[in-house]
Amino acid sequence: MVKPSTSPSVRKSPPGPRGYPIIGCFPQMASKPLQFLTNAAREYGDVVHLGSIGPQQLYLIAHPDCVKYVLQENPQNYTKGENFQEMKLVIGEGLVISEGDSWRRQRRLMQPTFHRQQIGGMVNDMTGITAKLLERWSQLGSGTTLDIYDEMLLLTQNILLKTTLSIDVDNGDTTDLIPAWNTIYKFLSDRLWAVFKPPISFPTPKNRSFQQAVNTLNSIANRIIQQRLQGNDAPNDILSMLLSTQDESGQGLSAQQLHDQIVGLFSAGFETSGAVLSWIWYLLSKHPVVERQLQVELSTVLGGRTPTVDDLPNLKYTKMVVQEAMRLYPGAWVYARNNLADDEIGGYHIPAGSMLLLSPYVTHRLPAFWDNPEGFDPERFSPEHSVGRPRYAYFPFGGGSRQCLGDIFALTELQLVIAMVSQHFRLNLVPEHPVEPNPLLTLQTRHGILMTLEPRATLDNASQLDTQNALLTH
Repeated sequence: MVKPSTSPSVRKSPPGPRGYPIIGCFPQMASKPLQFLTNAAREYGDVVHLGSIGPQQLYLIAHPDCVKYVLQENPQNYTKGENFQEMKLVIGEGLVISEGDSWRRQRRLMQPTFHRQQIGGMVNDMTGITAKLLERWSQLGSGTTLDIYDEMLLLTQNILLKTTLSIDVDNGDTTDLIPAWNTIYKFLSDRLWAVFKPPISFPTPKNRSFQQAVNTLNSIANRIIQQRLQGNDAPNDILSMLLSTQDESGQGLSAQQLHDQIVGLFSAGFETSGAVLSWIWYLLSKHPVVERQLQVELSTVLGGRTPTVDDLPNLKYTKMVVQEAMRLYPGAWVYARNNLADDEIGGYHIPAGSMLLLSPYVTHRLPAFWDNPEGFDPERFSPEHSVGRPRYAYFPFGGGSRQCLGDIFALTELQLVIAMVSQHFRLNLVPEHPVEPNPLLTLQTRHGILMTLEPRATLDNASQLDTQNALLTH
C-alpha cells in the first residue's frame, strides 16, 4: 500500500482537520497534543495533514505500514534535520543526530558496546543501585508518601552514571552535573510547544542559563574523558568500551565524537526509562489482578533473591508488564522526520521538506490493531496473542536502521527494577491525586505520581493472618 509517487497527475493530498493560515493546527496540538493527535488518526486515517507551520507542511503518520515505510523501507529520504537543531547545541554530532556516512561509521563503532553480552556485565551495577534505593525506602517506613516519578528518575540517573562513566553518586561526583542537565531539559521542553522562540543566541535570562548549563555539561564530560585517557584504570563501563572500539581500519572515535556520544547517552539514557518506570507503578496500582500475577512469577522464579541476568528469560510476565506499559505510555512518545524529496505514503503525496510526526503513543492506541486499546493487559504480548500483529503497530524504540541502540539496556534495566522493587514493596496510588500525561521531550506526568510505600513483609503477615482467621471460622 505504500510506495513512492510516480505520476504528478494522480497526486492526492491526505485528509486532516481544518487549521489556521500559517500556523495550521499548531494551537490545537500544543494545547492537548496526545488527545489531538490520537483523535486525528482515528478520525482521518493512516496519514493526516495537519496544515502548515509557515512554509512547511506537517503530517501525522499513523498506520504501521506507513511508519515502516518511513523508518525501514525508505529511510534514506528521511532525516532528523532541523527538528534537532536545538538538541545539537547539547549533544553535537553524535549518533543521535548525525546523518549519512558519519552516522553509519559511528553506529558500527558503537554497536558492539550495546550487545546483549556487554549489557549483561552491567547487571550487578543495576541491581546494586536498586538495592540502595530499597534500603533507603525501608528506613522511611510503611505509609510514607513519595513522588514515584522523582524516585524513578533519580534511580535511572544513578544507574546510567554508574554504567556509563563509573560515577558513584554517593561520592558527590554529580554535584554540578544533574542540576545542569535539569536546566537543559526544562529549557528544551518549554520551547517544544512555544509559539514564539527567541533565538538562543539572544541574551535572555533563560538563554543565558541554558548556555551556562550546556557549558557545565560539556566541561564535566571533557574532564571525565581526559581523566580516563590519562589514567591507568579501565573500569567495565560504556566509556571504556567506547575508548577501545575500532573500525576495520583501526580507527576509533575521535575526541569530539567520544564527547558527543557520552553527552548524548546521558541526555537520552535515563529520562525515558525513569518515565516508563513511574507509569508502570501507576498501572500496577490500578490493576491488582496484574500485580498479583506478577507476584506469582517473581515468587516462582526468584523465591525472594536478587535477580541475575540468567533470570531475565524466565521473567516472561515481568517483561510483558514492561511492554504493555510502554504501549500505553512510551517514554519517547513522538519522532519527527523531514523528507528530502517528494514521496508517496499510504497513497498520499508528501511534498519535499515536510515534517512528519510518527507517534508510538498514537499508533499503539489504534483500535484496528489493539482490542480495548486504552486497557492495560500484559497478555497482549504473549506469543499466542502477538501472532499476526504488524511489526510497527508497536515501536517504543523506533525502528529500522536508527532503532534505539540502547533498547536492550533499557529492557534489562526495567525488568530488573520491577522485579526487585515488587519483591519488597507494593506502591499504592494516593487517592484523588491527579495523574495526567505531560508530553514534553519524554512522556512525563504533569503533577507527578504520589504513592505510598507498603512493605511486602507487612502484606505477607496480613495474608497469613487472613488465612488463620479463615481456618478458625471454618
